[in-house]
Amino acid sequence: MPVKRILYLWGLVVLLLASACAGEEANRERMVNLSEVKDDEEAQLKNLDAAILQSKRDGSLYARRAVVLLRKGELEKALDDANNAVRLTKNEPYTLFVKAQVLRALNRQEEALPLALQAERNSYQSSSLYVLLGELYLQRNDYKQAKLYLDKAQDLSPKDAYAFYYRGRVQEATGDTARAVRNYKLALEQQPNFMQPHRELVGILVNRGEYAAALPYLKAAEKLDPEEGRLWYYKGLLYQGEQRQDSALYSFNKAVALNDTLSGAHYRLGMAAYTQGNNSLALEHLEKVYRKYKREPKYLSTIAGAYERNGQYIKALQTYQDLVDVEPRYTYGYQAISRLKYKLTRPVPDSIAVYRTNIEQ
Repeated sequence: MPVKRILYLWGLVVLLLASACAGEEANRERMVNLSEVKDDEEAQLKNLDAAILQSKRDGSLYARRAVVLLRKGELEKALDDANNAVRLTKNEPYTLFVKAQVLRALNRQEEALPLALQAERNSYQSSSLYVLLGELYLQRNDYKQAKLYLDKAQDLSPKDAYAFYYRGRVQEATGDTARAVRNYKLALEQQPNFMQPHRELVGILVNRGEYAAALPYLKAAEKLDPEEGRLWYYKGLLYQGEQRQDSALYSFNKAVALNDTLSGAHYRLGMAAYTQGNNSLALEHLEKVYRKYKREPKYLSTIAGAYERNGQYIKALQTYQDLVDVEPRYTYGYQAISRLKYKLTRPVPDSIAVYRTNIEQ
């Protein structure tokens, strides 16, 4: 059986790619950095296209082509091939694994997880499968299961950079940032051009106020992926910590342009716009992050103020009521509620009567 390569290329840069080898190594894979892959992908596709024309019932050929397409980022085509591979191989575990990777790349994690678990039940053992399962459980905030699978990955491959990285993610999510930093650095020892550990180290160090220590990781990550939204967000936090407000706002705007789901960047842009008196822009950003910040008094006070300044009195009243529910000691909230109730219930002058009075006079 020919040796196949395995690749991870999660998000924009890293997605998991895998293959099986012969003999003792049949269920072991080697991580390969995308930038180090020398194979001509177009030549691979051309050869696989020809092979599939000759043998349309060979599911392993579809699985191999799905891996190449996944590496190229042609995800819908990769999914078509993965579906054919699963159908023709009758749920052979490696093809289930390939399909799970494609679904994960398509952000269809809920579909990817059962397939990856089925591959495991069907006796597919590989560090890459266990890393995939660890990452999928991490996304579900099931940190215990995520750690279990990452432990399995490192049992098979003790120097697996991705296992170190996701172990760090689990530790960071559970508040153990000291161990997270250690695992991110271990990941970089194995694979210096792995952007995500650089990025996560920037985030942790900036949050600690260790701006000088964060800078080398920031520069390294920028070289690897200058269009990574969360990295621009962390860069904005660094500038904000250094009191470079214009640079911070530029970075936050760049961050949301690249990734509109970055709630922290929207929050800071909204707060800055409110301070500058741009209430419409403030609301544009603050309304996007209501679910995340709806229990924070400062956020509620600011968005309520923006609604009131913008003449949206009913929304302002509702938000001030939310504010005093969250923080009953917020006296300004009660004053704002009284003020808005008066504005909303005061009698409207009879303009016709006023007009007639003026005429009579």
